[in-house]
Amino acid sequence: MNTLAISPLYSRYADLFLQGDKPVCVSQFQQFIAELEQQGVLLPRLNWDEWYEHSHFVDRPDYIADATWYQCQLLLTAMARLEKFSPGVIDNYRRQGVLIAIVSRMQTLAMGVAV
Repeated sequence: MNTLAISPLYSRYADLFLQGDKPVCVSQFQQFIAELEQQGVLLPRLNWDEWYEHSHFVDRPDYIADATWYQCQLLLTAMARLEKFSPGVIDNYRRQGVLIAIVSRMQTLAMGVAV
């Protein structure tokens, strides 16, 4: 679990994820996913049954405030995989406030670990 890797990512991408309905360049999401992979934030294997068990988080981003680090990793990993097969998934989650909720929660958890 590389909790310290999320702080620089949060700093770089938080404003992007808060842009509401403004269009965002696909390459920025690709760069974000690549950085998540490089920093070891994404899970090496994804159990889709677990994704379905936790998919309620994407329906109610306010629930993410109580998510664990692993649940956040699970959500981001699933989103990254879904994006490969269905471009626009991550942008849709960004518009719904899911992406910023996940990254904010991970930032909070990382700060708690670092303190």
